[in-house]
Amino acid sequence: MTSPFNKRAAAALADDGLQEALRVATSRFGDMRKQAFESTAAPLPLRARAREIRRHTFDDLDRHLDTLFTSLRRLGVHVHSAADSSEANKIILGIARRHGVQTVVKSKSMATEEIHLNAAFEAAGITPFETDLGEWILQLAGDVPSHLVAPALHKTREQVAQLFAEKVDTGIGGDPRDLTAAARKKLRGEFLRAGMGVSGVNFAIAETGTLCLVTNEGNGRLVTTLPKVHVAVMGFEKVVPTVEEALTLLAVLPRSATGQKVTSYFTMLTGPRRADEADGPDEMHLVVLDNGRSRHLGGPFHEAFYCIRCGACQNACPVYQSVGGHAYDSVYGGPIGAIISPMLYGVEASGELSAASSLCGACQEACPVFVDIPRMLLEMRQMRVARRQISSFERAAFRLGGWTMRNPWIWGLGVKLLPPLLGPLVRRGMMDWLPGPAGAWMKGRALPPPAKKSFRALWRERRRGSGGATPPPPTAAPPEEPLDGSGQIVEQTRRSLSLAHGLSHGPADAPPGPLPEVDVPDPVGRFCTEFEGAGGHAYRPETLDAAREVVLTLFRRFGGRPSAVSEGLALPAGDWLREEGAEVLPLSPAGDDCREGLARAGIGVTGCDWAISETGTVVLLSSDRCPRLYSLLPEVHLVLIPEDRIIPHLSAAGPLIQGALSGGNAAPSCVNLITGPSRSADIGLTLIEGVHGPCEIHAILVPAAMSDSSGDSPPTSAPPPAPADESTPFTLDED
Repeated sequence: MTSPFNKRAAAALADDGLQEALRVATSRFGDMRKQAFESTAAPLPLRARAREIRRHTFDDLDRHLDTLFTSLRRLGVHVHSAADSSEANKIILGIARRHGVQTVVKSKSMATEEIHLNAAFEAAGITPFETDLGEWILQLAGDVPSHLVAPALHKTREQVAQLFAEKVDTGIGGDPRDLTAAARKKLRGEFLRAGMGVSGVNFAIAETGTLCLVTNEGNGRLVTTLPKVHVAVMGFEKVVPTVEEALTLLAVLPRSATGQKVTSYFTMLTGPRRADEADGPDEMHLVVLDNGRSRHLGGPFHEAFYCIRCGACQNACPVYQSVGGHAYDSVYGGPIGAIISPMLYGVEASGELSAASSLCGACQEACPVFVDIPRMLLEMRQMRVARRQISSFERAAFRLGGWTMRNPWIWGLGVKLLPPLLGPLVRRGMMDWLPGPAGAWMKGRALPPPAKKSFRALWRERRRGSGGATPPPPTAAPPEEPLDGSGQIVEQTRRSLSLAHGLSHGPADAPPGPLPEVDVPDPVGRFCTEFEGAGGHAYRPETLDAAREVVLTLFRRFGGRPSAVSEGLALPAGDWLREEGAEVLPLSPAGDDCREGLARAGIGVTGCDWAISETGTVVLLSSDRCPRLYSLLPEVHLVLIPEDRIIPHLSAAGPLIQGALSGGNAAPSCVNLITGPSRSADIGLTLIEGVHGPCEIHAILVPAAMSDSSGDSPPTSAPPPAPADESTPFTLDED
């Protein structure tokens, strides 16, 4: 067994450090995924709806792409189509040269890994900086990602500490907090001076021309806000028809990927900055990548396009758990990578990956949209056989097996001869060794020895003993207790339902109408609980003086550092800070993001347009009164939330956001859903808060009476939400 994959797999199996990292990471991701879906009202219907969205999108893909491109061009976004990696790199390098770009900051993007964009930048004399913490670690090490979500999963904490000591700071220790702080300090400077930002796309919403990023660290927001030119790269499979459908996919993506209800940041970019906005890119480009995708539309591997790049199949796969991502020799590893890589690079180059599977079905079970990976793996294997791309020994073995099965007499003879022939190989009642090439397959396996008599032989003997009649079924034992509603049946049913919760061996039917939602009887209280569960700090002061003290206490932690305060807040926070002697930065004028001053700020104060109880999420629309960077560059983000702006569920935000994005020239260029502080677990799976965005997020809940008495006015960038009817759930319609 000397195929390239087997050689790479053998090296991975011999790496004790990698084995421990894989064991810990994949099991933890799997446990968190299970817990996250248990927090939904109906896990299977939610996943079924998500699958239905992917299916019907590709049933009418050409129309949705046409709508997307029309929407983007109307917003002033430059749309480019690239047939392959070479053309995509040429387009991006052309944009960089026209703007005299010397350094580029990049957020995590599998599409740019696919086209080897960093190598193209370096060959052109342009310096790229990966800004996702895991990706930056790999860039320092000259390594490549091994997981769709956790790219540096294969790196231990000790390896990262040694790498930082060699490349970043010779005196640095091994504490993940110190390592993260060093990365934050180094990359913050690159964000501020980069001429171009490059990102991937998790979802591209056709109806509004919105490009969505799902991130945790804050680097995606910085990459798409600070540089004056933003280039997004995506395969055409990322298109989603509507805002509400994108939010449905958002409800399953983080749960499947990292076990979060929602990631720290869900960023929705709708064109370059508006004329009256202070920050955001002046120019925005989208490069839509084919690279072999279109030839598989409507073919046997069409369903692979449903994948939303959550990595759940990797965490569930016993092969990936054993060998990791590098054994696949592709940016797309694991079960879905065993399909996508041959689709993109050809069966000749990557077809052997389809054999790297036990076909156990764990990948389909874990997939949030039920992609039938096992079927496609079999189709891929069949294609390899048809093209004679398997070894002569393997072909001969399967031909011999097929011939034997088609001849009953030969099969029966083999069943009789097999036990005595294999008897010497039985050790301690099991077979754990075979000679020759079969020995490689037996590594890590133990099989029972062949039965001395076949089932057919035993059945014939049984029939002869009963005179040829089929023996009657055994008499059922009398019940131990009456079948009159006793607790045994109830308990058995309860156990069965518990075992079946969240499980399905095939796509469930998407329910008609609205999806069930969790009950939220106290939206404000639930918001506070979820907000703090996501790492935030919530306050419900009863008086203006108490609210003022919260604001000033946060300010005093940063001494003489300036503060950034948005306009139109529910409380006069700016006045309180000025009375305390604080330097309150003037509101950024249009086109001037005041980045240097904001980078020094200790606290940034903003309002919010809506807040979501179910997830503890704050929704912020960019505007001339609320620049993007006010909630991003300062050390601490303080958000003032009018209680009447709190909505119960993520699904309820869909119509509100869609309405805001349909506002023509008044529409925001950016919508941010913020859930907790910036965070990462890329160093030894240790969760660290404060990577690139704010280290902390605080919220003051403001009742209507307090807001009215403050003399200030609530945010006006979006209409207030309609009253929620608690008896009727709202409809829910990566890179």
